[in-house]
Amino acid sequence: MSPSNVVVPWKAQSSLVGLDQTSDVPEIVGAARQLRKKEAQQLALNMEAGHYELAASYVWHKTMSLLKKQLATLGNQFISELLQRPDIDEHADIRSLISDSEAISLAKDLGAITQTQALRLIHSQQVISHFASVDSEDILDEAEGLTKEEAIGCLRVCVQGVLGQESVGVAEDFAVFRTKLQSQTFTPASPEIAKLQGSPYFFVRTAISVLLSVLRSGRGAQIEHASRNAMLIIPLFWDSLKQPEKWQVGQAYAQEFSDGKKDAIQALHAVLIAVRGFDFVPENLRSTTFVQAANAVITAHQGFNNFYNEPGPMSELASLGTSIPGPAVATCMTAILCVKLGNQYGTSFAAQSPADSMLQAISLERWKYYVEGRLEFDRVILPKLAQLGKPLNRWIDLLDELDLAPAAFSNKTVRELIAGTKAKKPERIANAAMSMLRTALA
Repeated sequence: MSPSNVVVPWKAQSSLVGLDQTSDVPEIVGAARQLRKKEAQQLALNMEAGHYELAASYVWHKTMSLLKKQLATLGNQFISELLQRPDIDEHADIRSLISDSEAISLAKDLGAITQTQALRLIHSQQVISHFASVDSEDILDEAEGLTKEEAIGCLRVCVQGVLGQESVGVAEDFAVFRTKLQSQTFTPASPEIAKLQGSPYFFVRTAISVLLSVLRSGRGAQIEHASRNAMLIIPLFWDSLKQPEKWQVGQAYAQEFSDGKKDAIQALHAVLIAVRGFDFVPENLRSTTFVQAANAVITAHQGFNNFYNEPGPMSELASLGTSIPGPAVATCMTAILCVKLGNQYGTSFAAQSPADSMLQAISLERWKYYVEGRLEFDRVILPKLAQLGKPLNRWIDLLDELDLAPAAFSNKTVRELIAGTKAKKPERIANAAMSMLRTALA
C-alpha cells in the first residue's frame, strides 16, 4: 500500500511540545501564528510590564473567539448534533451561543486539541474566571493577583492548542465524512470505515447520531444511503457501544414507529434485528414488536406449507432480544409452542433452533404464569393437547425438563393437566385440555 493510501485515524493534532520546556514569553508569543504582528507585540509588552491579568484575559478571549470561529465552519447543524443541542439552528451565532467549556470539550472530542491541552485550558479558564470575578477591594495586596507563572501557563496552552495551530483540520475531515454518510453507500472495504474503526469513540458516537438524524429528517436518496450505512456501521460497532448510544438507537426506532415513517422504521428494524437490540427499545413498543413477530409465527404455523414458512418469522422473533417483555409473554409462548409441538405430521426442523434459544431464556416463573393464567384461554395450543397424538407427546417431553409441581397452581383443571403431564398420562392431559378448551370457546 502506498503512503498516500494509508488510512490514518482521526486523532488530535500534535501539540507544540517544545513550548513545555520554556517560559520565555517572546518565544511562546512567536509561535502564535494566528496572532497579527501588532497583537503579538502588544501581548509581549503587557507581559513584560507585569500586566499579567490584562495579558491573560486578552489571550484567552482571543483564543476562544478563534476556536469558536473555526468550529463554526463545520456548520450549525453539525455542531447541534455534536453537542446534542437542538436549540442551535442554522441561523444561530455559534460564537455567542456555545460556552468556552463547550468549545474546549468539543475541540478535544474532535481531536483538534489533546486531552492534556483540554485539561490545561479548563484550568486556565478557571483561573481567569476567578480573577475576573474578584472585586479590586477584595484583593489585599498585589501578591494575590494573577502571577507571572499563571499568565505564562495560560499563554502557553492557548498557543499550543489554538493560536499556534492552523485550523481544526481533523474536524473538517470528519465533516466531509458526515456528508458522505447521506450521499453515498459505504462497504466494509471502504477506507472511511477502516478510518472510523481506528478513531476515538466520540467519532463513532457522532457517526451514529448523524445516521439517526438523516433517517429522521432526510429525503429520498439520503435515507437510502443512510439506511444502508446504518446497517453496516451500527452492527459493526454495536458490541463496543455504550448504553446511552444503544438506547439512542432504540429510542429513534420508537419515535419513527410512532410517527409512521416507513422507510426509517424498516431501516432501524433491520439494524435492531441484526444486533438483537430490541432490549433497548422502550417497553411499550418492544411489546408491540414482539407480539407482531409472534403473531407472524402463529400465522405461518396455521397456514399452508407451514414447515417451510415457520423458520423465517421464528428466527426474527428470536432475534428481537434476550428478554420477552411482560405484555408479550402469552403470545410469544403460543408462537414458540406452535413450533415445538408442531402438528400430527411433524415439526419444522429449521424453526427448532431459534425456538429452543427462546425457551432457554424463559424462567420457571414465566412458565407458571403462562400455564396458570394464559393456557386456559389459548385457542391455538389447547386443541393440540385435547387430542391424543404427536403434539401431545411432544408437550410431555417438553415439560418433563421443567420443575412444575401441580400444587403450585390454584386452578383445579390446570392442576389436573400438569399432574397428567408429570405422570405422562396422555388421556388425563387430553381430558383436562378439552375442559379448558370448552371454557375458552364459551
